[in-house]
Amino acid sequence: MEFVDPIYDKKDLPRMRRAIKQQVNGERNLLLFELGLNTALRPSDLLSMKVKDVKSGIVRMRASKTKKALEIRLNDHVFMLVKAYIHEMEDDDLLFPINRTTAYRFLKKAAKDIGLEENIGAHSLRKTKAYHLYVDSGYDIGLIMNLLQHDKAGSTLHYIGWSKEVLGEKLKEHII
Repeated sequence: MEFVDPIYDKKDLPRMRRAIKQQVNGERNLLLFELGLNTALRPSDLLSMKVKDVKSGIVRMRASKTKKALEIRLNDHVFMLVKAYIHEMEDDDLLFPINRTTAYRFLKKAAKDIGLEENIGAHSLRKTKAYHLYVDSGYDIGLIMNLLQHDKAGSTLHYIGWSKEVLGEKLKEHII
């Protein structure tokens, strides 16, 4: 699997939303984008969600990789999108009846359409949430490790692309 980046600039998020919304299956794709950004779930967990896992406004499921029970409250905006999307669906229906490749392709296309230089893929949603929460929390690495269910700070920083972003900025600013 190729290493993918988070979306580093928050200003690119509304642009991504618009590009995704314009795609075929834009409503579905936008909901996947929003759920990924707001829950930091792994792509495998997002794609295995059923309607019953989200219809209360609280994501209740077991993480596929760690087998840990998850309970994540959706914000009002995302819950509103969920309710509109699932209104004619059954409890046991998959929320997103697509595979990981389809998710990768629509995210990659939206990123290309808006001219993002980052390498965007399905894990970019999880990384974007973690990256921006890290910055917005005043660099609370413990919070991010807990969110991502990681054991080591170094691997968490690498995962969210922190060292890559900081190094790039420092090299750009450094003049000899």
